[in-house]
Amino acid sequence: MASLTTVEKLILFHKLERDLFHRLVHDLAQDPVPMRWVIAFWLWLESDGHHDFIRRVSALPGPVVLRFVEEAIECLRGLACRGHGPAAGTGDGDGDGRERRCLPCTNALLTKPIDDAGYFEGQREILDGVRYQYRTVCLAVCDVDSNITACVPTNTSGGVLVAPPMVGSPVLAVPTAASFPLNPMASPWIPLKSPPPDDYRSLFITFSRGYPISRDDIVEFFNSAYGPCVETVMIEKVAPGQLPVYGRMVLRSAAMIPAVLNGRQTAKFLIKGRHLWARIYVPSSRLSYA
Repeated sequence: MASLTTVEKLILFHKLERDLFHRLVHDLAQDPVPMRWVIAFWLWLESDGHHDFIRRVSALPGPVVLRFVEEAIECLRGLACRGHGPAAGTGDGDGDGRERRCLPCTNALLTKPIDDAGYFEGQREILDGVRYQYRTVCLAVCDVDSNITACVPTNTSGGVLVAPPMVGSPVLAVPTAASFPLNPMASPWIPLKSPPPDDYRSLFITFSRGYPISRDDIVEFFNSAYGPCVETVMIEKVAPGQLPVYGRMVLRSAAMIPAVLNGRQTAKFLIKGRHLWARIYVPSSRLSYA
Protein backbone atom coordinates (compact mmCIF):
# COMPACT_ATOMS: atom_id res chain seq x y z
CA MET A 1 0.00 0.00 0.00
CA ALA A 2 1.43 3.38 -1.03
CA SER A 3 2.22 5.78 1.76
CA LEU A 4 0.19 8.97 2.05
CA THR A 5 1.61 12.20 0.72
CA THR A 6 2.10 15.21 2.97
CA VAL A 7 -0.99 16.90 1.51
CA GLU A 8 -3.11 13.78 2.00
CA LYS A 9 -2.03 13.58 5.64
CA LEU A 10 -2.86 17.26 6.07
CA ILE A 11 -6.34 16.75 4.62
CA LEU A 12 -7.00 13.78 6.90
CA PHE A 13 -5.81 15.72 9.94
CA HIS A 14 -8.01 18.71 9.09
CA LYS A 15 -11.11 16.77 8.04
CA LEU A 16 -13.29 18.87 10.36
CA GLU A 17 -12.14 22.11 8.75
CA ARG A 18 -12.57 20.64 5.26
CA ASP A 19 -16.10 19.45 6.07
CA LEU A 20 -17.05 22.86 7.49
CA PHE A 21 -15.67 24.57 4.39
CA HIS A 22 -17.76 22.27 2.18
CA ARG A 23 -20.83 23.10 4.27
CA LEU A 24 -20.21 26.86 3.99
CA VAL A 25 -19.76 26.72 0.23
CA HIS A 26 -22.30 24.08 -0.80
CA ASP A 27 -25.02 24.15 1.85
CA LEU A 28 -24.84 27.82 2.88
CA ALA A 29 -23.99 29.25 -0.56
CA GLN A 30 -20.89 31.18 0.48
CA ASP A 31 -18.04 32.35 -1.77
CA PRO A 32 -15.11 29.90 -1.33
CA VAL A 33 -12.41 32.59 -1.38
CA PRO A 34 -13.42 34.53 1.76
CA MET A 35 -14.46 31.28 3.45
CA ARG A 36 -10.84 30.08 3.26
CA TRP A 37 -9.82 33.21 5.13
CA VAL A 38 -12.61 32.69 7.68
CA ILE A 39 -11.39 29.13 8.37
CA ALA A 40 -7.81 30.47 8.63
CA PHE A 41 -8.96 33.05 11.20
CA TRP A 42 -10.74 30.39 13.25
CA LEU A 43 -7.63 28.16 13.08
CA TRP A 44 -5.62 31.08 14.44
CA LEU A 45 -8.12 31.46 17.30
CA GLU A 46 -7.55 27.81 18.22
CA SER A 47 -3.78 28.26 18.06
CA ASP A 48 -4.18 31.21 20.44
CA GLY A 49 -5.75 28.98 23.10
CA HIS A 50 -9.46 28.98 22.19
CA HIS A 51 -9.61 25.22 21.82
CA ASP A 52 -12.35 23.37 19.91
CA PHE A 53 -13.67 26.63 18.43
CA ILE A 54 -14.20 25.16 14.95
CA ARG A 55 -15.71 21.93 16.28
CA ARG A 56 -18.23 23.88 18.33
CA VAL A 57 -19.14 26.17 15.41
CA SER A 58 -19.56 23.11 13.18
CA ALA A 59 -22.19 21.71 15.58
CA LEU A 60 -24.47 24.75 15.15
CA PRO A 61 -27.36 25.20 12.69
CA GLY A 62 -26.74 27.12 9.47
CA PRO A 63 -28.19 30.54 10.44
CA VAL A 64 -25.96 30.68 13.51
CA VAL A 65 -22.87 29.56 11.59
CA LEU A 66 -23.46 32.50 9.23
CA ARG A 67 -23.49 34.86 12.20
CA PHE A 68 -20.06 33.54 13.16
CA VAL A 69 -18.94 34.08 9.56
CA GLU A 70 -20.11 37.72 9.65
CA GLU A 71 -18.12 38.35 12.82
CA ALA A 72 -15.00 36.62 11.44
CA ILE A 73 -15.12 38.86 8.36
CA GLU A 74 -15.37 41.94 10.58
CA CYS A 75 -12.23 40.78 12.39
CA LEU A 76 -10.43 40.14 9.09
CA ARG A 77 -11.33 43.63 7.92
CA GLY A 78 -9.75 44.95 11.10
CA LEU A 79 -6.57 42.96 10.47
CA ALA A 80 -6.21 44.60 7.06
CA CYS A 81 -6.31 48.12 8.54
CA ARG A 82 -3.05 50.03 8.61
CA GLY A 83 -3.30 51.10 12.24
CA HIS A 84 -0.50 50.71 14.78
CA GLY A 85 -2.17 48.78 17.56
CA PRO A 86 -5.43 47.60 19.05
CA ALA A 87 -6.55 51.14 19.79
CA ALA A 88 -6.35 52.25 16.17
CA GLY A 89 -9.74 53.39 14.91
CA THR A 90 -11.56 52.38 18.08
CA GLY A 91 -13.26 54.24 20.87
CA ASP A 92 -15.24 57.47 20.78
CA GLY A 93 -14.13 60.75 19.34
CA ASP A 94 -11.69 59.45 16.74
CA GLY A 95 -13.54 61.42 14.08
CA ASP A 96 -13.74 58.71 11.43
CA GLY A 97 -17.31 57.62 12.16
CA ARG A 98 -16.47 53.99 12.80
CA GLU A 99 -18.65 52.15 15.28
CA ARG A 100 -18.01 49.31 17.67
CA ARG A 101 -18.48 45.96 15.98
CA CYS A 102 -19.34 43.60 18.79
CA LEU A 103 -18.76 39.85 18.57
CA PRO A 104 -21.55 38.22 20.62
CA CYS A 105 -21.41 34.82 18.91
CA THR A 106 -17.62 34.57 18.73
CA ASN A 107 -17.22 35.64 22.35
CA ALA A 108 -19.59 32.89 23.45
CA LEU A 109 -16.93 30.33 22.45
CA LEU A 110 -13.78 32.18 23.52
CA THR A 111 -11.94 31.49 26.76
CA LYS A 112 -11.48 35.27 27.14
CA PRO A 113 -13.93 37.67 25.45
CA ILE A 114 -12.78 40.32 22.96
CA ASP A 115 -14.32 43.78 23.28
CA ASP A 116 -15.08 44.17 19.57
CA ALA A 117 -13.62 43.64 16.10
CA GLY A 118 -11.59 46.85 16.45
CA TYR A 119 -9.23 44.90 18.70
CA PHE A 120 -7.65 43.38 15.58
CA GLU A 121 -6.86 46.65 13.82
CA GLY A 122 -3.15 47.00 13.19
CA GLN A 123 -2.33 43.67 14.87
CA ARG A 124 0.45 42.60 12.49
CA GLU A 125 1.41 39.56 14.56
CA ILE A 126 -2.15 38.21 14.40
CA LEU A 127 -2.37 38.92 10.68
CA ASP A 128 0.86 36.98 10.13
CA GLY A 129 -0.62 34.08 12.12
CA VAL A 130 -3.81 34.07 10.03
CA ARG A 131 -1.74 34.21 6.82
CA TYR A 132 0.28 31.25 8.01
CA GLN A 133 -2.86 29.17 8.61
CA TYR A 134 -4.21 30.22 5.23
CA ARG A 135 -1.02 29.38 3.37
CA THR A 136 -0.09 26.13 5.12
CA VAL A 137 -3.55 24.64 5.77
CA CYS A 138 -6.44 26.31 3.96
CA LEU A 139 -5.03 26.38 0.43
CA ALA A 140 -4.59 22.58 0.60
CA VAL A 141 -7.55 21.59 2.76
CA CYS A 142 -10.28 24.01 1.66
CA ASP A 143 -10.61 22.84 -1.93
CA VAL A 144 -14.13 21.82 -2.89
CA ASP A 145 -13.57 20.63 -6.43
CA SER A 146 -11.62 21.39 -9.58
CA ASN A 147 -13.71 24.35 -10.67
CA ILE A 148 -13.19 26.11 -7.33
CA THR A 149 -9.42 25.72 -7.18
CA ALA A 150 -9.24 28.52 -9.74
CA CYS A 151 -10.62 30.86 -7.06
CA VAL A 152 -7.43 30.70 -4.98
CA PRO A 153 -6.45 34.33 -4.25
CA THR A 154 -3.59 35.69 -6.32
CA ASN A 155 -2.88 38.75 -4.17
CA THR A 156 0.70 37.85 -3.40
CA SER A 157 3.84 39.91 -3.30
CA GLY A 158 7.07 38.07 -3.78
CA GLY A 159 5.30 34.83 -2.90
CA VAL A 160 4.08 36.20 0.44
CA LEU A 161 0.34 36.49 1.03
CA VAL A 162 -0.84 40.01 1.72
CA ALA A 163 -4.13 41.12 3.28
CA PRO A 164 -7.24 38.93 3.02
CA PRO A 165 -8.96 39.76 -0.30
CA MET A 166 -12.38 40.74 1.01
CA VAL A 167 -11.22 43.36 3.49
CA GLY A 168 -9.92 45.86 0.98
CA SER A 169 -12.99 45.70 -1.24
CA PRO A 170 -16.59 46.91 -0.76
CA VAL A 171 -18.53 45.36 2.09
CA LEU A 172 -19.01 41.65 1.51
CA ALA A 173 -22.67 40.70 1.62
CA VAL A 174 -23.17 37.71 3.87
CA PRO A 175 -26.69 36.24 4.19
CA THR A 176 -28.24 36.53 7.61
CA ALA A 177 -30.29 34.03 9.55
CA ALA A 178 -33.46 35.35 7.96
CA SER A 179 -32.26 35.13 4.36
CA PHE A 180 -29.82 32.27 3.86
CA PRO A 181 -30.86 29.54 1.40
CA LEU A 182 -31.60 26.19 3.01
CA ASN A 183 -30.29 23.17 1.15
CA PRO A 184 -32.90 20.36 1.35
CA MET A 185 -30.14 17.81 0.66
CA ALA A 186 -27.93 18.98 3.52
CA SER A 187 -27.15 16.62 6.38
CA PRO A 188 -29.19 17.18 9.54
CA TRP A 189 -27.60 19.21 12.31
CA ILE A 190 -26.27 16.90 15.01
CA PRO A 191 -24.39 18.29 18.04
CA LEU A 192 -20.87 16.89 18.28
CA LYS A 193 -20.79 16.92 22.07
CA SER A 194 -23.21 16.22 24.86
CA PRO A 195 -25.04 19.45 25.71
CA PRO A 196 -24.36 21.15 29.05
CA PRO A 197 -26.92 21.16 31.87
CA ASP A 198 -30.22 22.83 31.02
CA ASP A 199 -29.52 25.86 33.19
CA TYR A 200 -26.55 26.88 31.04
CA ARG A 201 -28.44 26.82 27.76
CA SER A 202 -31.77 28.33 28.79
CA LEU A 203 -33.54 31.61 28.26
CA PHE A 204 -36.11 33.08 30.64
CA ILE A 205 -39.12 34.24 28.64
CA THR A 206 -42.00 36.50 29.66
CA PHE A 207 -45.29 37.47 28.01
CA SER A 208 -47.53 40.51 28.16
CA ARG A 209 -49.98 39.94 31.01
CA GLY A 210 -53.10 38.34 29.61
CA TYR A 211 -51.43 37.42 26.31
CA PRO A 212 -49.47 34.17 26.78
CA ILE A 213 -48.00 32.26 23.83
CA SER A 214 -48.30 28.51 23.38
CA ARG A 215 -45.34 26.14 23.48
CA ASP A 216 -45.90 25.09 19.87
CA ASP A 217 -45.93 28.67 18.60
CA ILE A 218 -42.71 29.50 20.49
CA VAL A 219 -40.90 26.41 19.20
CA GLU A 220 -42.07 27.00 15.63
CA PHE A 221 -41.03 30.66 15.69
CA PHE A 222 -37.48 30.17 16.97
CA ASN A 223 -36.79 27.02 14.94
CA SER A 224 -37.92 28.87 11.81
CA ALA A 225 -35.73 31.89 12.57
CA TYR A 226 -32.57 30.17 13.85
CA GLY A 227 -32.74 26.56 12.67
CA PRO A 228 -33.60 23.59 14.93
CA CYS A 229 -32.32 25.31 18.08
CA VAL A 230 -35.10 24.70 20.66
CA GLU A 231 -35.03 21.56 22.76
CA THR A 232 -38.08 22.27 24.91
CA VAL A 233 -40.26 25.07 26.28
CA MET A 234 -41.70 25.12 29.80
CA ILE A 235 -44.55 27.46 30.73
CA GLU A 236 -45.46 28.80 34.19
CA LYS A 237 -47.72 26.49 36.19
CA VAL A 238 -50.82 28.45 37.17
CA ALA A 239 -54.09 27.86 39.02
CA PRO A 240 -57.27 27.19 37.02
CA GLY A 241 -58.63 30.36 35.43
CA GLN A 242 -55.27 32.18 35.48
CA LEU A 243 -52.93 32.86 32.57
CA PRO A 244 -49.13 32.30 32.62
CA VAL A 245 -46.79 35.27 32.35
CA TYR A 246 -43.38 33.57 32.11
CA GLY A 247 -41.63 30.46 30.90
CA ARG A 248 -38.28 28.90 30.18
CA MET A 249 -36.89 27.95 26.77
CA VAL A 250 -34.12 25.33 26.72
CA LEU A 251 -31.85 25.56 23.68
CA ARG A 252 -29.87 22.72 22.15
CA SER A 253 -26.61 24.66 22.53
CA ALA A 254 -25.43 27.40 24.88
CA ALA A 255 -23.78 29.07 21.88
CA MET A 256 -27.27 29.87 20.61
CA ILE A 257 -27.93 32.27 23.49
CA PRO A 258 -25.94 35.27 22.14
CA ALA A 259 -27.32 34.60 18.67
CA VAL A 260 -30.94 34.69 19.83
CA LEU A 261 -30.34 37.73 22.06
CA ASN A 262 -28.23 39.38 19.32
CA GLY A 263 -25.61 40.41 21.87
CA ARG A 264 -28.09 42.21 24.12
CA GLN A 265 -29.22 41.48 27.67
CA THR A 266 -32.89 41.34 26.66
CA ALA A 267 -34.50 40.72 23.27
CA LYS A 268 -38.11 41.33 22.23
CA PHE A 269 -39.99 39.21 19.69
CA LEU A 270 -43.43 39.37 18.11
CA ILE A 271 -45.03 35.95 17.72
CA LYS A 272 -48.45 35.84 16.06
CA GLY A 273 -49.23 39.36 17.24
CA ARG A 274 -48.11 38.76 20.84
CA HIS A 275 -44.92 39.98 22.48
CA LEU A 276 -42.29 37.75 24.06
CA TRP A 277 -39.23 38.98 25.97
CA ALA A 278 -36.17 36.77 26.42
CA ARG A 279 -33.08 37.04 28.61
CA ILE A 280 -30.45 34.70 30.06
CA TYR A 281 -32.00 32.28 32.51
CA VAL A 282 -31.03 32.52 36.19
CA PRO A 283 -32.19 29.50 38.25
CA SER A 284 -34.71 30.29 40.98
CA SER A 285 -36.56 28.00 43.37
CA ARG A 286 -39.53 30.38 43.30
CA LEU A 287 -40.38 29.62 39.68
CA SER A 288 -42.79 26.80 38.88
CA TYR A 289 -43.30 25.21 35.46
CA ALA A 290 -45.94 22.88 34.11
